[in-house]
Order: sequence, then structure tokens, then C-alpha cells
Amino acid sequence: MGNDLELVAPTIPLITKKSNKILGDLNYEFIDLTNTQKRLFGRKALKPQIDINDYTTRAVIDWIDIRVLLNRNTQFRWLQRDIKNILGKKVQITNSLTQPNDPDDLFDIRFQEPEIETLRKIFSEIKTRYGLDMDPVVAGMEISIDFYPKTASDLERAKMVRVLSNHMLVETDMISDHRDRPRAVWGTKKGSYQKILAGNTDFSEGANRELLIATDWDHPPYADATVVIGAKEADVRWRIMDKVIDTQNRDAGTYEELTEKDRRARIEVTLNQTEMQKLGVQHFDALKEFNFSSLQGKYFRFFLPTFSGRAVHKTVWREAITVARDRYRMIKFRSSGGVGLQAMDQARAETQNIIRKQTLTAMHNSGLKLPLRKRVATGSSQTFVAYRELNERVLIALRNLGKRVHKGFL
Repeated sequence: MGNDLELVAPTIPLITKKSNKILGDLNYEFIDLTNTQKRLFGRKALKPQIDINDYTTRAVIDWIDIRVLLNRNTQFRWLQRDIKNILGKKVQITNSLTQPNDPDDLFDIRFQEPEIETLRKIFSEIKTRYGLDMDPVVAGMEISIDFYPKTASDLERAKMVRVLSNHMLVETDMISDHRDRPRAVWGTKKGSYQKILAGNTDFSEGANRELLIATDWDHPPYADATVVIGAKEADVRWRIMDKVIDTQNRDAGTYEELTEKDRRARIEVTLNQTEMQKLGVQHFDALKEFNFSSLQGKYFRFFLPTFSGRAVHKTVWREAITVARDRYRMIKFRSSGGVGLQAMDQARAETQNIIRKQTLTAMHNSGLKLPLRKRVATGSSQTFVAYRELNERVLIALRNLGKRVHKGFL
């Protein structure tokens, strides 16, 4: 067995930024695959040692932006007053003008943790008092999935936060534009963030590709940082965090500290108006028929990476090379999760294609042929497999959210 190459499942320390201490570890294990697809032959999935049943899960609409076009001009403060009379609290309202206090007929209103039945009452009141030139439009929405540990613990939340950031994959290209790339944020001051995946707009395309393949420039996220994927102005943006405060007002520097039982691991996706329209939701009433379960397969997709098994490098050299390469893939995954590993695999494939094209002409001129290329694991899933337990839990939470929203329209 001394001639064997074998990968070892990693242990990831969960380190805080603020206190600079290790809360504990997230351990992994290799599991056998029942999937017999060719792309997964001889591979094992890497799975976190965490029991999803140790958490309760709830999906919520964190906030929704509604655009209203009135029949007449008014100042935002009168609209805010009428909404507060029903809602019991002030809401954020902006007009379409450069001066916020000027009378206008077009307003965006943000409702935090909205109740559909209450929103319907508010829109009915607005229509009666001011008139509406169009049905209320959904100008943006944020959906959150919360994981509450049944045994309240900083470590249990930190484990789930890292599982969510390590195993989420996105369909949208979040690598080409460096502003979209995953980063860890832990404050509001300049410099209070760190890129998880290295890259720079000043570098050439080739240099950036090499950085995605390299492993020594990556920065694993802190346990108390927020992992952000997507630029601030992107159509879609994800955030993964340890939710310990609420009702934060960054300008005023105020917030509400959550009790231990209310603290949770959270993943949220922010969708702007363009993205909502792609989902078929333009007006508020469209939420009555919207299938919230469909959000799971589009925005909350969780996968397990797979790696090679043991190889005897003296007799099966191809397998030995694959295992040796997977050692670097493991390092990449430890630091940057599935998003980083997927980017690494794609960058390596692109590099190989470039080398192959550059070599092809010279080989043909010499009367030689390149061997056929193995076309295994070249699709969007590559060598990842679905993280079934986590996907199913999220699907149930979104389905229950849909039921609550639909009930609000009855």
C-alpha cells in the first residue's frame, strides 16, 4: 500500500474575524456513489458531517420593493403616513426625482418581511386616496432561507454557514466579471472585505485563468463574515451569513441583537426587477400564482464535489495523475468551496483547449494526430452531484412560503 496515492477527507477550521478564535471544525467524509453515470465512474462524493435534521428551516420574503404610479402628485411623507396607519411602522419610500421631498406620482416602497394580506389593504387604500395609473409593480425582492439549530450554538450555526457557502453552485456566470466573484465581508469600513477567489481587472485573461487554477491566492471566509456573490448592481446577488442581528440601520449605526434562539444561518438571494420579470412576475398580483418552489432549482442549488479514489501509481499512472490533480482540487474546495472548484475545473479545461488548438497545426504538419479527447464531465454539473438532503429541505421551505403567500390572496 506504500505505492498508493489516496486523498484524505478534509477538516476545515471555523475561524472568526472579530475574536480571531476557532469555534470548532467542519469535518468531511467520502461517500460511495450509487450513480452509475460515466462521468462519475470510480469517484467518491465529499460530504460534510452534518445532520440537516438538527436544524429547522424556514423560507421568508425578507423584503419586497413595490413601484406605484399614482393618478396625482404628492409628497412621499403623505404616502408614508397613510401606510403607517395600516402597517403600524414607517417604510422606506423614494420618488423618481432628484429631490426626495418634491411632489411626484411615481414611488418605490420597500416593505420588510411583508404580509400579503396587509399589502393588499395598503394598495387598496392608496388606490382609494390617490388613484393608481397601473397595478403595483414588483421592483425587486429578497428571498431568505433560515436554518435554526435545534441546539442553539455558535458552532452549529457556523457549520451550516460554511456548508451553505461551500456547496452552493450558481448557473449565472459569477467569475468573468471580478465584481461578481465571491468575497467575505465583515464590516462597513473600507477594507473590511476579502476576495475569496483571486483576480484583478488589470491582469490579462490568461493570468486570471491561472489564478483560478492556482491555490495559494485564495482566502477562505471567516465564520462571522458574510459571503457575497454578485456585484451590488447585478440582477441576482447572493449572501450567506450568520444572522445574529436584525433591523440594522447602517446610517444611524443601530441594530437589534437577536436572542440565542432566534440566531440562525441564512442564505438569501436578491432579485432586481429585470430578474423578477424573467420569472414572470411583473405586477404584485402575479405572486398569487407564482411557484415559489421553482426558486430552489434556479437560485438555491447545492452540490457535493466528487474526487478520485485510491490509485496505485506504479501500475495505473493515469489514475495516479488524476488523484494527484485532485489533491489540488481539494485544496481549492477547502478555501473557496464549490464555486471556486467549479471555476478551477473550467479554467483548467479552457487552458487545455487552448494548448490543444496551438498544438494541432504543428501535429498535422508533422503527419501526427492528437489522441481523441475524453469527453467526460464536461457539462454544467461537471463532476458534482446533487446534495439531495439540503436541496430537499430548501424545496420544502420554499413550498411552505408559497402556501403562506397564496393564502394571503384569499
